[in-house]
Amino acid sequence: MSDLSLSKEEKADMTQFYEEELDKTVKRLEHIKNMLEKLEPGAISVDIKVKGVPATLSKTRATTKKTAGAASKKSKRKKKPGPKAIWGNYILKRLRQLDRPVTYSELIQDALLFFKLPVAKKNIVRQAVMNSAFRLRNKQNKVKTFRKEGTKEKYIGLNKWFDNEGNLLPEYKKKIG
Repeated sequence: MSDLSLSKEEKADMTQFYEEELDKTVKRLEHIKNMLEKLEPGAISVDIKVKGVPATLSKTRATTKKTAGAASKKSKRKKKPGPKAIWGNYILKRLRQLDRPVTYSELIQDALLFFKLPVAKKNIVRQAVMNSAFRLRNKQNKVKTFRKEGTKEKYIGLNKWFDNEGNLLPEYKKKIG
């Protein structure tokens, strides 16, 4: 077999990976052994031995390497998603302030001004507003959308502005012109 030419960092990363895999495998084998013992005590004898690095040491070696050498390397774990509540709260707050249904484009323009964002971020803001409005409409049931007759644009309004049949109340129809 030919020798691999690896940098110290690559070698450390690979060693860490395979030690973690070994540790997972040993733990899995121990779990299987324990379950077999519970199902049929004494029926099967399993002895788990790892030559070289004991299973308990592989975990401690992996964690020390993580803290020492992998600081510059990007983590492979998925990060938790960031806060999304600001957009939903912003939409609800803005609708209450204006006290009238607004179009999505109005809401997006207001958001750009309110958060002092450049026009270049309009698509990002649009996507955030649309996603939050979807959540508010379908999952939280706090807003409803509708189209004014003869227009393409959709309006968004608070649930209390609609009657039981989903029609906009007359006092709010007057407010949108």
